[in-house]
Amino acid sequence: MEPICAAEYDWGWETKWDDMKRYGPFSRHIRRILKDIIRPLEIESVLDIGCGQGSLLQELCVEFPYIKPYGVDISKSAVELAIQRVPDGHFWVSDITQQPLREKYDLVVCSEVLEHIPDDITTLRNLRQMTGKYLLISAPQGRMRRFERKVGHVRNYAAGELIQRLEQNRFVVVSTIEWGFPFYSPLYRNFLEITGSKGTTGEFGRLRKLISNIIYYLFKLNSSKRGDEIFVLAKSAAH
Repeated sequence: MEPICAAEYDWGWETKWDDMKRYGPFSRHIRRILKDIIRPLEIESVLDIGCGQGSLLQELCVEFPYIKPYGVDISKSAVELAIQRVPDGHFWVSDITQQPLREKYDLVVCSEVLEHIPDDITTLRNLRQMTGKYLLISAPQGRMRRFERKVGHVRNYAAGELIQRLEQNRFVVVSTIEWGFPFYSPLYRNFLEITGSKGTTGEFGRLRKLISNIIYYLFKLNSSKRGDEIFVLAKSAAH
């Protein structure tokens, strides 16, 4: 499966992904877990790689009002939405698989991005050049479903593979969380496989918001020690 190009991301953010990121149960739990990991860290500047429409940075600014938010995405449409949500942030339309930004940031977040990038090794090297203190990654692992290929996944990591690649690129792993068993994965992911992920995109009305909220609370019963969603907090080996 070829990765999605910038024009396709523009169309996706303009037509169908905004509410999914805001109200979708999986996306909400991703943000919840990321905030739990970030909470004890001593940081000021935060760079969100693949920031999309800014929902993560928006929540981080509410939770941690002292941070300086930065975001980068290959989609101009996504960045325009992010600017509306985080007016005090600094955003760029850029492809960090080609070259890193010049500055370093206390925390670099790369959430649900690496699975879309064919050359993740070069990307990790670029991320290291931007990492002042910490790098925080979330990504899927385990068997890839057909609906994931349709949204541009070129890989799901095997168990231990992401940690190995981080260590090969001079990162020191601080902590890991594996989340999602059984209600997110395999049950919810298998359901999306069967349905072709219908009903997860587009505008969320009252009923869809209610259903999403019910699933969100069901997902709270998932294990944080087992699952196909991995979160890795790492430091650059220089620190």
